[in-house]
Amino acid sequence: MNADSNFSIRALWPVVALVLTLAWASGYDQSGPDVVDVPFFDKIAHFFVFGLMGTLWFRYLSGGKRTVSKIVMALVLTLAYGVIDEWIQSMNPHRSSDSLDWVADASGALTAILVYRSWGWYRRILESPVRDLLRFRQG
Repeated sequence: MNADSNFSIRALWPVVALVLTLAWASGYDQSGPDVVDVPFFDKIAHFFVFGLMGTLWFRYLSGGKRTVSKIVMALVLTLAYGVIDEWIQSMNPHRSSDSLDWVADASGALTAILVYRSWGWYRRILESPVRDLLRFRQG
């Protein structure tokens, strides 16, 4: 592949890392004591984690920030993994599969993509190297 190619493992690694982490967490035995008792915490977690995944897919896919096809493709990829995640959870006797989790996945992904696409400050935070963000915090 040439340097101008849209496919780059280096650009794809954040999505792959998140997918692998979620797959591990969905299959993990979580039968221990509950530490946090927040109503609908799992839906909130799905909203934000799949929002991050939608944003990562949107950043990775080629095309401009405003293309509808890019938004749709990022959503499709995110929600396809949402279905896989629920299937993995259904195989774990210590987890439950819930269709409302997938609704939270879709809501989070769409919201995060639209925020990323529309708000420059959010985009700048995600596009900045961590060292620059830490320098800003210190300074």
